[in-house]
Amino acid sequence: MLRGRMMAGAAEDLRALFGVAVRAALEAWPALQIAVENGFGGVHSQEKAEWLGGAVEEYFFRNADLELDEVEDFLGELMTNEFDTVVEDGSLPQVAATNDGAATDGVCPQPGPDSQTIKEEEIVEDGWTIVRRKK
Repeated sequence: MLRGRMMAGAAEDLRALFGVAVRAALEAWPALQIAVENGFGGVHSQEKAEWLGGAVEEYFFRNADLELDEVEDFLGELMTNEFDTVVEDGSLPQVAATNDGAATDGVCPQPGPDSQTIKEEEIVEDGWTIVRRKK
């Protein structure tokens, strides 16, 4: 009886840690920050960004053995649907592949070489916002 409770508690702790890692990765993602800062998701952009963490966490728990490209596609769809933003700066694989090691020891992942070269925004004719790497 006690052992079962301890194992359940450990699983809850792991899930909580994973949630912290997911949110840390999203908070460090320049494309999402640009979308929030510029209100691409409308007046509730900040709330949408907070909701995104829970949605990503839930996606992992509902789907076992996810492939990297599945996570990339999911993140891309969320950005498109919630923030009218197409992410083309090469950051999707980095965010999708962030492991929980960086977040569990309390150290933020170092920004990649591209983090300073992201173009703020580019509005195209059909109303989409595309976040791209500067050439």
